[in-house]
Amino acid sequence: MPRLTILSLTLALLASTSSAQETKPLAGAITPEAVNLGRPVDFDKDILPILENNCIACHNLGQQESKLNLEKIDAIVKGGKRGPAIVPKDPEKSLLYQVAARAKGPAMPPLPNKVDAKALTPKELGTLKQWILEGATGGMGGMKDQVNWQPVPTTAKAIYSVAMAPWGRYVAAGRANQVLLLDVETGDEIGRLIDPNLNAIQHNGKPMYPTGAAHRDFVHSLAFSPDGRTIASGGYRTVKLWQRPATNRTREIAVGAVVTAVAVSPNGQTLATAGADNAIKLWNLADGVAGKVLAGHAAAIHSLAFSADGAKLASASEDKTIRVWNLADGAQANNIVSLAPAKAVVFTADGAKVIVGQQDNIIRIWPVAAATPFAPEKEIKGHTGPITALALVLPAGTQILSGSDDQTARVWDLAAGTQVRQFAHGGAVNSVAVRADGLFVATGSPNNIAKLWNNQTGAQVAELKGDVALNRAVVERTEDQKVAQQFKALTEAAFKAAETNQKERDEAVKKANEAKTNADKTVVEQDPKVKEAVTKAEAAKKAADEKKDDAALAKAATDAAAEVTKQMDELKKRQDTVASAVRAITLAEQAAKSAVEQVAAAKTQQDAMTAGVTKADADLKTATDADAAGLKPVKGVAFSVDGKRLLTSSDDNLIHVWDSTTGKAIETFAGHKAPIGAIATGPNGLVVSGSADQTAAVWTTNPAWSLIGQLGPKKETPLDFAGSPFAARVLSLAFSRDGKWLATGGGEASRSGELFIWDVAAQTIAKEFKDAHSDTVMSIEFGRDGKHLVTGAADKFVKLWDIAGGKLVKAFEGHTHHVLGVSIKADNSLIASAGADNAIKIWNVETGEQSRTIPGYAKQVTSIRFLGVTENVISSGGDKTVRYHNAANGSQPRAFAGGTDFMYCAAVSRDEQIVVAAGEDGVLRVWNGTNAQPIRQFDPPKPPETTAQAAAK
Repeated sequence: MPRLTILSLTLALLASTSSAQETKPLAGAITPEAVNLGRPVDFDKDILPILENNCIACHNLGQQESKLNLEKIDAIVKGGKRGPAIVPKDPEKSLLYQVAARAKGPAMPPLPNKVDAKALTPKELGTLKQWILEGATGGMGGMKDQVNWQPVPTTAKAIYSVAMAPWGRYVAAGRANQVLLLDVETGDEIGRLIDPNLNAIQHNGKPMYPTGAAHRDFVHSLAFSPDGRTIASGGYRTVKLWQRPATNRTREIAVGAVVTAVAVSPNGQTLATAGADNAIKLWNLADGVAGKVLAGHAAAIHSLAFSADGAKLASASEDKTIRVWNLADGAQANNIVSLAPAKAVVFTADGAKVIVGQQDNIIRIWPVAAATPFAPEKEIKGHTGPITALALVLPAGTQILSGSDDQTARVWDLAAGTQVRQFAHGGAVNSVAVRADGLFVATGSPNNIAKLWNNQTGAQVAELKGDVALNRAVVERTEDQKVAQQFKALTEAAFKAAETNQKERDEAVKKANEAKTNADKTVVEQDPKVKEAVTKAEAAKKAADEKKDDAALAKAATDAAAEVTKQMDELKKRQDTVASAVRAITLAEQAAKSAVEQVAAAKTQQDAMTAGVTKADADLKTATDADAAGLKPVKGVAFSVDGKRLLTSSDDNLIHVWDSTTGKAIETFAGHKAPIGAIATGPNGLVVSGSADQTAAVWTTNPAWSLIGQLGPKKETPLDFAGSPFAARVLSLAFSRDGKWLATGGGEASRSGELFIWDVAAQTIAKEFKDAHSDTVMSIEFGRDGKHLVTGAADKFVKLWDIAGGKLVKAFEGHTHHVLGVSIKADNSLIASAGADNAIKIWNVETGEQSRTIPGYAKQVTSIRFLGVTENVISSGGDKTVRYHNAANGSQPRAFAGGTDFMYCAAVSRDEQIVVAAGEDGVLRVWNGTNAQPIRQFDPPKPPETTAQAAAK
């Protein structure tokens, strides 16, 4: 929506008047009517509509006749070619008033005109005069910036923007005024971005945004920061910054001893910890306050377990006892004495029995209420090493999973005591877990590896090892290496071309010198001929002078003189050839010198890029070595209660989070200062860990994103856009690779193209590119090197900018309609652009020339991005399609089908494994990037039933 700032039209009309016309009184001057509004004249309410109707059409930001813009007071005061348009408190010296009164030429607006502008009425002129007399102030101000906001229709479902997190798992989608956070692996909506400032807004006595909203208007642009912790969303005259917490840790509890075991009550309210001091402590998870201390064990406590009803706690100890505690009073309900150290304990599903894994390789089952001393109800034998871990197989609870030092984990039928299945881990198993649905199990080992298994088939699903941050560092350094090699290849080609050019220039110098030598010879050869002709001419003239009446001698003299002229002309011609050869030598030598300099520069660049490759190789080796060194013994495994995550703890002081179905690494939780020996989970994403640093930490797998800043409005008035530097909707966003800068693009349609770079931390404008484009900036991307910015706009131009200098490097012209998307290859050699002219264009950055046009779309190409550090691009189009293309040869390796309406946006993971796209139908579609097969889709919510529809049921 263009900003309605209208004063600039009248001023521009005034400014176009010639000085001669200015002083010439006009017929038909308008006499102003006396105006008394009972209040000060308000610019927005009283003046702006007058100018809007009669002046702005020719005097606006986009069309400034006589360099005059009448849309804003500051622009009016500044004036145009003829100076200020108004002099506050003095209408007679105000050019705007004089030409509007038609008292001086040129009268404004001119009549007739093509924009249906009319001469001001006496009342309008009187209002203008009174405003100037009162000082020409802003009045109430900002009225035209105030929007009569209405609720976004519940039927609005189009997705105009998507952004993919750096490692491809999470996607942000802008559906109407909502921003959805989606997990493309699980198909879950993991959250929404909600601006709390919008919650209290009422409309017709009801909340305008009853389910919360990110923006008041459609979300037209989204971007993830490179670290994935910040999201920028662009709406009407604002950009909002959202962030997830820097840590998933919500609480730290000082246990006072090395933590050997932890357990969380089923309701997630109580934490039990066991310490190296042989004490069990209970904690309130809501506030971290310590509760009862359960004392009695005489040796290390290896395992803790709550009963399903949360009323009892069981503990297994090296002191060969298994104790059951009543949590209501902290009293010991039973003390089961066994023949071997107890390593693991769990309750049966009904809570009537405890199942214990012991040092003597046997699993034993005891009734909780049995008297002591007594024998176990059942013994399960089969392991050939100590039992180290147990987990009940739910939901049925009729089976138990055990882990042992014999390098196996086994599933047992509790009733029969027989083995159902065995998992060969390949190392001593010290921890086991079963997913809540019983479909997957996990095993952990001191051999640095955890494994995910299919509990139905016994097949290994994934091997889980290492630190995902270190793994990703290897990926990043590998990408850096590839880009460095690309840069090196480009500079090698440039160096070879420079060497070839130098040889050609040297050859040109040689040929120029040869040409001069030959030319010098012709001059030498001509000199005797000239001298001979002169001698003969002198003799002929002398003879003719002696016999003036001898016609024959006279003719001979004339002929001899002509021969002298002929020979002199020939000499001059040959001398000119010599001079030309001298000039050719000079030019050739200059070109040769330049070629030498070019070779030197190319060699310097090549050496720099070679050094870059060497550094990239070294950095990759460092990252690879660090990744290998990051392999540490696994101490614990646990599935989240919702079954979506698998968590492992290890000696690297980290909790590692994995996808519970695929085993893909997701993230790590950092904060402990020593190895983590115990881990447990609770409802609502709760995770608790116990460490040798004598603390227990509380974590969440579902950290909430929150609004941390807003660019545009003032911080104290976030809903007031009057002072926003954004003229209208922010249509494009991009973070720099280091995450420090955010580029924003937008502007007023057909009037301006805005381009800003913001300091993300300070939330201030770092650089403004004035008049970057003459129409709205539709797409932005930072170059990988952080030195350049590429933009595409509705003015049909693609532009490359130098960020440090804020200067235009190159403009690429060739599209015949809006440029809707741009992207620059990682090595800065190519730019890809998507146009509303149904074409993709590939541009050579070095030459500025178009390398190729890629046709094929039946409608507008709405977005484009290079895939990682490759030469492939992904694009989306209004013809419902999403496609891969090779920028180097224009080929289309694959297309992604399934769209049912206009596609606005697409994104792809850096490894090309996941492709997402969305459009007018409001569906976010997810494909396998390698084979174009659909994986899943996120449908828009169904519109609420009308009263009539509900009644019809």
